Amino acid sequence: MSGPLPALLAPVTVPASLLYGLAVRARNARFDRGRTVVPVTVPVISVGNVTVGGTGKTPMVTWVTRRLLDAGMRPVIAMRGYGARPGRGDEADEADEADEVMEHRLRLGDVPVVADPDRVAALRSFLPEHAGIDCVVLDDGFQHRRLGRDLDLVLIDATRDTMHDRLLPRGWLREPLDSLERADAVIVTRARGIDDRLASAIERRHGRPPLAWSRHAWTGLALFDRRSDPDEVPVDWLDGKRIVTLLGVGNRAPVRDQIEATGAVVAADVPARDHERYDRAKITLVRSLCDGVDALVMTAKDWVKARRLIDLESWPVPIVVPQLEIDVFEGAGALGTMIVDAARAANRGSVVDVQAH
Repeated sequence: MSGPLPALLAPVTVPASLLYGLAVRARNARFDRGRTVVPVTVPVISVGNVTVGGTGKTPMVTWVTRRLLDAGMRPVIAMRGYGARPGRGDEADEADEADEVMEHRLRLGDVPVVADPDRVAALRSFLPEHAGIDCVVLDDGFQHRRLGRDLDLVLIDATRDTMHDRLLPRGWLREPLDSLERADAVIVTRARGIDDRLASAIERRHGRPPLAWSRHAWTGLALFDRRSDPDEVPVDWLDGKRIVTLLGVGNRAPVRDQIEATGAVVAADVPARDHERYDRAKITLVRSLCDGVDALVMTAKDWVKARRLIDLESWPVPIVVPQLEIDVFEGAGALGTMIVDAARAANRGSVVDVQAH
């Protein structure tokens, strides 16, 4: 499997991966002994992965949070927030927020979001001022071990060969696959069905087969144009349309596959990095490519960043944002029960006061 650096750099990446692995194992050993782990006053449910790039964490965090809301819980989402100004909590100005923060707000409305690289400090500040909050959903938390958690959910993307990957920088793994042993459950994302070979590979590393299998499902399209409110249309609206795409996500291939499956024809694909903060130059480039096509398609993650730079009154084509949901087609009941049971665990009293490490 190729990694983030060219294969010709193998003489450098191979030893670098070995050194990286030694450092990660030493760090994990320290946390395994309980050192520097900080509990907070409410249960914490972590959603994470073992690879760089998108595995569907944001829609899975939405799925987890909705299960908690359905059970009468009042969660807060805690995350690093790539590009966000730290410590802004739920009062941040949109221009200062990370893309995932804005996407969570778009998806979940009034559920508070705390974005700060120091999630322990952020929660220690936030929780005493919000007494009604009774659980935390930790977005991208598997490697953020300093914050104690009651449940560790790890996502494995079925479209990537994760179980045969290598550590950074030779491959895309953030930590060794043996780390799956500490996960409470593994959930497969972007699956077309149950894959026995993948299930067996996960069981060898995790100790148990995946608890749940899920797919990314487009439930509809939001069309933004000169009207004040977006128009909701079915996915087949794209059939036969010539489109421009702007996809600033970690794993572009599955999104492109979904677009092509609708029957749309991609006339131009504007390159974008994961977490890219769009500027007027990039939006001007996108605008120049929209003449003569039927629509511009971007993900919700892109739209929440680009919308402040787009004048819909003068934009030449509709902007299409797929409405993405996680469909847990196998194991939804068991997963939902595990989440709610963990969140209903008894509060543990005050935050332990430790120094940052």
